[in-house]
Amino acid sequence: MAKVKFLVGSTYGNAEQVADDAADQLANLGHQTQVYNRPTIDDVIAKDTEVLIICSATIGEGEIPDNLLPLYSQLRDQFPILAHVRYGVIALGDSSYDNFYDAGRQMDELMQELRAEAVQDMLVIDACETPDPEEAVSEWISALHLKI
Repeated sequence: MAKVKFLVGSTYGNAEQVADDAADQLANLGHQTQVYNRPTIDDVIAKDTEVLIICSATIGEGEIPDNLLPLYSQLRDQFPILAHVRYGVIALGDSSYDNFYDAGRQMDELMQELRAEAVQDMLVIDACETPDPEEAVSEWISALHLKI
């Protein structure tokens, strides 16, 4: 089974709750999980990093939340090649805003630039269409489990 690190970008706690639930689901399937609410570059480049799941809300006009922004900046500045890392992205947002899942999109693009391997397509959760994201996340995590 895989060691899965959840990197959370959350302002009001929704993304944190989604990450906690997803981590619990994967742990129940036999994976080793850890949730990082203030992730650092050391958490990402550690030798034990196998799978990263970035679970982020979007704030303002498409910005990355304050607790995830330092990691994003560190990764852009230091640009570590992560070819040995597999990843996935869960992007939360509200489609009544133009850039409603941009934080997730930006993190996904950065992971691709760092040559990490996407395990599956990004899950976009729109608060306008999915008031309770548990079912969507559960299905996405079940599919992820089969790939890691």
